Amino acid sequence: MAQNDTSTTPRIIVARVGPTLSLVSAALAGWLTIKPRVRGLTSNLVGYGLKIIGGALSPLIAVMGLLGAMLSRRSGLPSFAFLGGIGAILASRYVHRVSTPHDGFVRAFEQDVSSLSNPRMLHPRMLRRRWNIGQVVKRPAPRFTRNVAFASVPGVDGAPSRDLLCDLWTPAVSVPRSGVGMIYLHGGAWQSFDKDVGTRPFFRHLTSLGHVVMDVSYRMVRETDMQGMLGDAKRAIAWLKANAAYLDVNPERIVVSGGSAGGHLALMAAYTPNSPDFDPDDVHTVDTSVRGVVAYYPVPDLRTLRDTWSEQAMHPLAHALGRSLGYFSREGYLRWTELAERLFGGSLDEIGDLLLTYSPVAHVGDRCPPTLILQGQHDHVIPLADVRALTRSLVAAGRQAVLVELPQVEHAFDMFALQVSPPAQSALYDVERFLALMA
Repeated sequence: MAQNDTSTTPRIIVARVGPTLSLVSAALAGWLTIKPRVRGLTSNLVGYGLKIIGGALSPLIAVMGLLGAMLSRRSGLPSFAFLGGIGAILASRYVHRVSTPHDGFVRAFEQDVSSLSNPRMLHPRMLRRRWNIGQVVKRPAPRFTRNVAFASVPGVDGAPSRDLLCDLWTPAVSVPRSGVGMIYLHGGAWQSFDKDVGTRPFFRHLTSLGHVVMDVSYRMVRETDMQGMLGDAKRAIAWLKANAAYLDVNPERIVVSGGSAGGHLALMAAYTPNSPDFDPDDVHTVDTSVRGVVAYYPVPDLRTLRDTWSEQAMHPLAHALGRSLGYFSREGYLRWTELAERLFGGSLDEIGDLLLTYSPVAHVGDRCPPTLILQGQHDHVIPLADVRALTRSLVAAGRQAVLVELPQVEHAFDMFALQVSPPAQSALYDVERFLALMA
């Protein structure tokens, strides 16, 4: 009897593992196909997390489904084999869709586009495909300098002035400099997170191409309003231009970038150069124009956030985690009605004109530099229609603009598992080529 039990153990394990893999693969891959109906980042946190993680790990989900189908079939469980096959197909289709080439650069840039199909003509370390496991470069290691002061601003409630800080990522000595300096403004709804959150693989790869990255910690709503935040972005531009020679950056090749709220600030800073209305007094003598702007899932029109932002309270566990990491203030994550009042000094019914004034869509014109926007079609925070409208306005104004729409992709898709993530790598592929054109 003991010998029979031992001999059947592997079969029992296979019979259990196969259906489990099939179920998990089918469930996760199926979730990737669903566009969420929730409103705002604070809604359905588990579902949102699964969408982000599932998208990044979609190749693994496909393999899991295939293995589950094979084991289930071997165990005589055709229903589970079918589910595994469905999971493998849906996950593989997701990988294919998010990594499909587009003609955005050809339409926006009529010159020098032939070399974009051959990365070795631009730089040997550029991604050779829109997605491939392990292709994101880790070496040579860049120089990473933390907490460099780039400006001084007044304190809160009469407190002494304080320094604004940034992290500098500079290429290794062996890497030829491109002359491009990229300023990065983090996301977090103008109220949370900070520099150096989930971006190290991204910056490490960019420095391997010879670019310098300035990762900025701008003030948020507990310290200033929208005017102050935009002013901090302008101060970063002024500082990088003033220190361009020291950093081997060409002051004519500075690109401002960011994600979500940071993408909004990047677009606003890029579209309002040398503006007496938006440039703070301490940079009025500096040219705050930039060579280009890269925006991940930005906010093109603040007026629509009333319809898309969640008024639900964030889950207590998320609040506790955010506070423990120092990303949220003690009062926690503000709803849009509360946040808008802090940003603009009035209720939503009173600040309609200001919402438009601080929206990138209101500043489309001759001063707008080349623009790259990377947007997920399943983003439940930023309306896809707004991003498309901004792009159409830029093109109509004769400006160079590339909108990359990633199917089935959520907000903040680029912040997890860059080495394996198809949507994050596909976006990086486009950022590489955009920066090469800016150089």
